[in-house]
Amino acid sequence: MYNYQTVVEFSEPVPIHAVMLRCQPVSNACQTVEQEHLVVSPDYWLQTGHDAFYNRILFGGATEPHKTFAYVSTGIVATDTYKVKYRGENLFLFKQPTTLTTVREPLLPTPENVMDAARAICEWLSENIAYQSQCTDVETTAAEVLERKKGVCQDFAHLMIALCRQRGIPARYVNGFLVGEGETHAWVEVFDGYGWVGFDPTHNRRISDGYVKLAHGRDVHDCPVSRGLYTGQATQKTTIHVTLQEI
Repeated sequence: MYNYQTVVEFSEPVPIHAVMLRCQPVSNACQTVEQEHLVVSPDYWLQTGHDAFYNRILFGGATEPHKTFAYVSTGIVATDTYKVKYRGENLFLFKQPTTLTTVREPLLPTPENVMDAARAICEWLSENIAYQSQCTDVETTAAEVLERKKGVCQDFAHLMIALCRQRGIPARYVNGFLVGEGETHAWVEVFDGYGWVGFDPTHNRRISDGYVKLAHGRDVHDCPVSRGLYTGQATQKTTIHVTLQEI
């Protein structure tokens, strides 16, 4: 069962606000959405759709002045062993470096087996990169993380993706929920020749269960959970809280 809450507070009323949300889990071979509910305040108009990577999206907005935007996404997801079926995606996209997933030189030996290589990269990251909250932002590149040797889950994912792609291994960025309480989490899916296998480089492990996927892309810019535009000069403060528990 998941509960995802986001509250955006503006310093002054904003008259027009448009949003795009990826706050509802996907259904695939390893997870099935059994129940879901969404509450949005104020009463934004919202439509459903899919983005270029077939992630579920909600898009819409409001045209009445308001100082707070909040939404709560809740539901129940049945999960199985984590492996996402290959749906004919263009693997070339997930082998090419992006601005956020580029490193220049090889850093460690590459086993011939894809899964062994992914495990080796996870282990190397665990030994060489320290987790430190609030030390980076959404524009921090894998190269910068490598230089600083610290980051958050998003940075661990970007650096693992960069190292996989450097070795010709298709890899993609994933966001979603991890069992427990906190914020959204980021991890990596690696293509093993048959399907997409999950790895969590932040915790140095191959994923079996305990994760609920929201969306994937080449990097975080392709699949932010929330993105918005508003008119005016207001500043904003965003608070996120996620709970995922087994029932």
